[in-house]
Amino acid sequence: MLSNLSKSIVREATTQFTSRTLSTTGIGLLQNGHWVNFLQFGLPKIQGCIHVISFARDYQTYPFQSLRLERYVTLMMLKADISSNSRERSILLQLSKLDTYHPGKNHVLQLLDQFEHKGPNGLHLCLVFPVMMSDGQAMTIREKPRCPGYVREISKQILLGLDYLHDQGLFHGDLQPANILFTLNCDLSGGMITEPEFSPVNWLPGVEVDNSAPRYLMSSQRPRGLLDNAAFSTLLVKIGDLGGDDFLPVTPMALRAPELLQPHPGNEKVDIWALGCLIFQLATNEPLFPVESFGCTIDEFHEILRSVMHELFEHGNQKFAIHISERLPTYFGKENTEELANFLWSALHERPEDRESTTGLLNHSFLVG
Repeated sequence: MLSNLSKSIVREATTQFTSRTLSTTGIGLLQNGHWVNFLQFGLPKIQGCIHVISFARDYQTYPFQSLRLERYVTLMMLKADISSNSRERSILLQLSKLDTYHPGKNHVLQLLDQFEHKGPNGLHLCLVFPVMMSDGQAMTIREKPRCPGYVREISKQILLGLDYLHDQGLFHGDLQPANILFTLNCDLSGGMITEPEFSPVNWLPGVEVDNSAPRYLMSSQRPRGLLDNAAFSTLLVKIGDLGGDDFLPVTPMALRAPELLQPHPGNEKVDIWALGCLIFQLATNEPLFPVESFGCTIDEFHEILRSVMHELFEHGNQKFAIHISERLPTYFGKENTEELANFLWSALHERPEDRESTTGLLNHSFLVG
């Protein structure tokens, strides 16, 4: 198990260094016959300098058997100052102890293992997950909108994951493209992840050396565009990053439910709103609320949101359907467009209590038709 790997640092590599509470860590950890080779640090997922993501290769040898297990995993190393009180770990452990079957369980990122790593900036909690090859942020950067089958399949998988969380009395609280993770519904081969390339860190003359900084850097080893041409039937979607705050909204403003624009504890209905915004963007490659939140106050954004909502929704579902159809190709089809508009409409009511539940959305004609 990986939890026995935290003691022996064999070689040092880099994390994507963003603050003094993120430390350098090992390219390899060796203990009790287990070898983990960290292929790459600094995948594009540093959220508020909370954690660093990397690929890893886990070697496990059983000394009394001619059996050697090799697998790729994803490693999340948390900042030292939050490692001892990780909300995400608590939720993941809670879910891992559930002895229940739910079709959405496979669509929430599962914790494989955990261990602690002592770095120059403190003790870091390291969480181990299955490898995910892309995320919704990358998958929505495309030249063309998606076909109905793709939108339907991905929406259903996200909804199943949300339904699983809500069924356990949990809500995500930070549903956004970067937290919707994609991989292939098959075993990943080693060729999908390339070996790292290293560049030593050189300090300029007169600059004081910072021992907590990395000794060398490595470029991103995650292949880009790997899933660009994958058939949607081969994609497996999982919801990740369960460390959102119940009382402090961390969702990007353009995905934030209206009730969160003022101090207000969230519930599962904030996930439904964010889901509606996500699926609109998934289908059209455009944000539903194209608002630049940088430099925008809460009050200013609230006014912008209300203005856009009034323009889109004041005449009911029909005008919203027109708005969507103008952003979809003709091959999406009139019936599919109308069903998609009705589906999203069910999720995007301003009053939380008027929004449909995950169960209701899973039974909507857009998904089951």
